[in-house]
Amino acid sequence: MGGSVECPACKGLKRIGCPECGGSGGSRKAGGGERQTWSLCSRCDGKGLCTCPTCLGQGVMAVVPF
Repeated sequence: MGGSVECPACKGLKRIGCPECGGSGGSRKAGGGERQTWSLCSRCDGKGLCTCPTCLGQGVMAVVPF
């Protein structure tokens, strides 16, 4: 009988804020003096979002009967 429900982790959006950069897309790195450089996050490629690991980007999860 199965069915599906909205993923509780991403609320059906299929993506979550990147846990590596906190959704900012990268980080500032201190340079010499007052110089700072921006480094893109390698996990989300600077997008700030990652595929939901709970539903694997499906947005829904199968209902598993007891």
